[in-house]
Amino acid sequence: MKSYRLPIVVIIFVVVVLVCLIFSAKWFCQGYEHQFYSGFLGSILATIFAAFLVWVAWEELSKLSKTSSADFIHRLDNDFFTSKTRTLVSLIVCKALQFCPNDGGEPYFQVDLNKLDKTNLPEKLKQSLSRRRYYSALEIDDSLLGLFENVGILERRGIVDFQMVYDVFSWYLETAWNDDHIKEYIRYERRGDETAPIDTLIYYHFQRIAIKCLEYEDRHSEYEDLHSWHSRLWWKFKHRSREPKIERFPSITTPCDT
Repeated sequence: MKSYRLPIVVIIFVVVVLVCLIFSAKWFCQGYEHQFYSGFLGSILATIFAAFLVWVAWEELSKLSKTSSADFIHRLDNDFFTSKTRTLVSLIVCKALQFCPNDGGEPYFQVDLNKLDKTNLPEKLKQSLSRRRYYSALEIDDSLLGLFENVGILERRGIVDFQMVYDVFSWYLETAWNDDHIKEYIRYERRGDETAPIDTLIYYHFQRIAIKCLEYEDRHSEYEDLHSWHSRLWWKFKHRSREPKIERFPSITTPCDT
């Protein structure tokens, strides 16, 4: 939005000047040219000063917001990049983390050694990733999906900037969301919630921010094709409040072998 502040302030300035000109014109029409020129000049100077104050306040608020957002992102970054989280993300990338509903018991995740062996990873890394064969659903919640949910909550409430979220977490959000076993787990946890408000569903905010990142990538190429500042301004206005479409039970592209 920073690149559009000057045009916006200029537009506001021009509108105010025109309004002042219209109201001052009555003096000119009544033969009071001196009052017209002095009033019009005073209005212009006052408008310039007001526009300057608006610009300064806008800049300071923007800097404060970005500093606060960066601080939250830094904290999330420290919480996210742990040894267990890296291991879980690596297993998801390898398609080797398999969800097991475990009917009659607590659900869990199992490391699929066959899929892990088919990767091109070094043997030592494969051995490191296969040291644990099972992860409880609570571990997946605490070490991975819960962090993504927090990111989504903070972004939706405007506490962190979406662009910062996208720059730091988009790859991880998209990778986890595109995994069928993660989706199967979310579907499992949402069973029985067919009538609940959609924004109260488990991992709604994770789903929302992941889809928002994916849609942003699709629209970004469209944005880059726009060359004029007013076209980009209209594009941002059109998409700023646009919310991603959320499925109550996320679709799975391939059947999970559980």
